[in-house]
Amino acid sequence: MEEGMNRLSLLAATAVLAIGCGKDSSDNKAECQVEAIDLTGCDRSTLSAVQAEGVWNTNIQFDDGYTGPSAIRFSPGDPLLIGLAMTTKQITPDTFYLASDVTGSDGSAVRYAFSGCKASGPGTVLGVARVCRNGTTVRQGTFTAMRVTRREGEAEANHVELVGQATLPKGKPSSVVAAGGYAYVLAGEEGFFTYDVRDPAHPVLASEQKFAAEIFTTALVNGTTLYLGTYDKGVRICDLSTSPEAPRCGKTVLADQTVRVDAMAKDGNLLYVASPQPKSDVIVLDVTQPEAPVVVVRYTVEGSSASLGEYPYALATQDDRLYVSNWSYGVTVSNVANVATTKAPKLMGRFGGPSTSSLAVGKNGDAVTVFQGSDAWGSSLLALDATLPEAIVQRGELVLRPQASLGGMALSGTTLYVANYQDGLRVYDVSTLGTLKPAGYFNTWNETDSGRGLSFFEGLQGVHVAGGLVYGWDTSRGLLIFRHTP
Repeated sequence: MEEGMNRLSLLAATAVLAIGCGKDSSDNKAECQVEAIDLTGCDRSTLSAVQAEGVWNTNIQFDDGYTGPSAIRFSPGDPLLIGLAMTTKQITPDTFYLASDVTGSDGSAVRYAFSGCKASGPGTVLGVARVCRNGTTVRQGTFTAMRVTRREGEAEANHVELVGQATLPKGKPSSVVAAGGYAYVLAGEEGFFTYDVRDPAHPVLASEQKFAAEIFTTALVNGTTLYLGTYDKGVRICDLSTSPEAPRCGKTVLADQTVRVDAMAKDGNLLYVASPQPKSDVIVLDVTQPEAPVVVVRYTVEGSSASLGEYPYALATQDDRLYVSNWSYGVTVSNVANVATTKAPKLMGRFGGPSTSSLAVGKNGDAVTVFQGSDAWGSSLLALDATLPEAIVQRGELVLRPQASLGGMALSGTTLYVANYQDGLRVYDVSTLGTLKPAGYFNTWNETDSGRGLSFFEGLQGVHVAGGLVYGWDTSRGLLIFRHTP
């Protein structure tokens, strides 16, 4: 899931939007100057250990309740602070101060300032975050910043082979689905690219298509039909029957209702669409005629509230049950037996644990297993037993590194593949209920890759399993094709 799609970015959440370089005036920065930030009680002597280089991820917690992750880039390339040009950098044995000066949309001078309070090593800093407009503080809070490096002791890969890869001609990938020897790589506002992967070691670009005002988010193949979810134009429908290398994509559904699509799942003749906006619901479509879907029902999970950010972001179906990741409302299970007739899904149970934006569902013997996680700072991968939906039990937890969150996951049998952003592809043996046993990895992220350090949400963003291969999409490297070699 891309930055800004499930939560406001730091820039959008501040009082004014940044649109350009700011005026270099001390009066316009007064309360965000380094000497104006109160660091009483801080152990500033620890800042001497900081090595201000490379790419760091950071989590900001403002006093008004806003919390959000971002990034800091010292090198390579131009220094950046939360995606903006870093205009001030003051690093001394007792000072860690960074600032970015921009012009707000109302013409005001805006400064974003980060001042270190203490360090717990060369790559971890805690401190004060402040936003000033025309020299006056409009927001203040704290930040934690951690350098992004490969996990200690790891090589590039372990029990995972990179079979093939392809850098996109333009844009950043947002989803991949593979079928019939072709991989369809979505690239947001740049449309989508079709790659011939019949020889997976050498993907070949077969075609590309772009549609005005459409931003592609997710994809699903149903036989000879490709469904492309968009940010606010519903679902575009593509026919693969005659030319899978160049799909015919002239039809849409829900395009007139500004429907945002974050995920899709198919069960029989029904297509389930997770739509955070505009109604925060799951849209059930009858796809008996694949190129002419009909709305069956629009279902808002009982008890969830869009005003509280309880949006449906991911979903799965199994045995007449619908599983939904509802961000802060947790994972829900609903009965969808005969829903084409009854048009009335019914909530069976809910696991109200940490926020969730990704999930995978399967079986372990007679037990129903649900794996869930999120792309938030400091997230965990949870293993749930949902055999009894009314009494979902957590059986296991794998804590992720704070600076590398979870983008997406796919379950194939008893193997779970996880897109772990800067920590790349992670493979887990989940044959024992509640146990996430490491079974391989591939580190896709390098700080020297083009475009790193722009966002917290960088690296391997998602995975798709097809034909014994794992198709992943990396925000800089594009399409990556893996083979797990246990």
